[in-house]
This record gives sequence, structure tokens and C-alpha cells, in this order.
Amino acid sequence: MVRYFCLLIVLILVLGGCSGSGEPTEKFTKEDMGIVRIDNGQKVHYGMNRADAEKVLGTGQEHARGVFDYDFGIAVFYRDDAVVAIRMEEESKGHYQTTRGAEIGMQIGEIKKRYGEYDPSPSDDILEYFYDNKKGKFLEKSPPKTESSDIFIFSSMYNSDGHADTLLFLDIQYASSGK
Repeated sequence: MVRYFCLLIVLILVLGGCSGSGEPTEKFTKEDMGIVRIDNGQKVHYGMNRADAEKVLGTGQEHARGVFDYDFGIAVFYRDDAVVAIRMEEESKGHYQTTRGAEIGMQIGEIKKRYGEYDPSPSDDILEYFYDNKKGKFLEKSPPKTESSDIFIFSSMYNSDGHADTLLFLDIQYASSGK
């Protein structure tokens, strides 16, 4: 009888630690908002200064204020000489992946394996994650426009075959104002 009582207590403790929430509990850091060169493992991530980013990417061509295009389908957006957005397009396949291993051409399920099942976006061709860096948690829905840079966004867009053709990291300030 005592053995069954102890087993019941252990079972309650184990099950009590489980959460039924579909929201991820892990952190989403500035380093998670980045890319890795496949050939040498060098990284570019949110907040990195432009000089360090260009040591990895090479010299970019500015096509709009603060927006630079680099080889292999990479575009980086700078604010005050720091990376605030990174866009990967189809030409990046085989050259770059995200710091969590996502690449252009992956299906939505493969992206979710790397970033979690959480997705407040209602679209079938866009998967988005919103993370409040100040509060340390994912948001249940798209945040309102703001000048704050404390909200991180990871967005993946899919072609008609269901394969990722654009991966984008940015902060809410850039998403709201383009700066």
C-alpha cells in the first residue's frame, strides 16, 4: 500500500510539471536572429555591427537607405550601423542557413522543428514568430506597431509547393517604420 502511495505521489509530481500550453517556453536570443555561412561556420546576427557583419558577408551594395544586398541572396538592414534585419532569399540555398539550421527550400514542418510549433499567423504561406525580448516570452498574436526594438520577429514565407523561399529576421521597430 505504501509503495502504491509513493508511486501515486511521483506520478502527480511528474505530470504536474507538464504544461498544456502550445506556446514555446524557450528563449529566442539575438544570436537566434542570425545566419551561418555553411562553408566556414561564420555567423551574422541581430545587433552585430556592420564592420563585423561584412567580415563574414563581404562588401554589400546599398540599394536603399541602410539596406545592403550581399552575395548569395542575403540582404541586411542596418540602424545606427548595427544589424536590425536579415533577409535570406532563394540564392542563399546551399550557402547560408539560420543559426538554428533552417534553410531556403525547407517545408514548414522542418522549420517548425527548429523554431517550435507556436505560430500566431493565420496564413498557410507565412509562418511567423513574435518574441518579446524584454519579457522573455513569445507573443500569442502580432504585436501593435511600436518604436520599440524589444520585439523580435522571425518570418518564413513559402512558395506554392510549400517550400520556404524567404526567411526574415527583424525587430518590430524596423517592421513598423522601415528604420
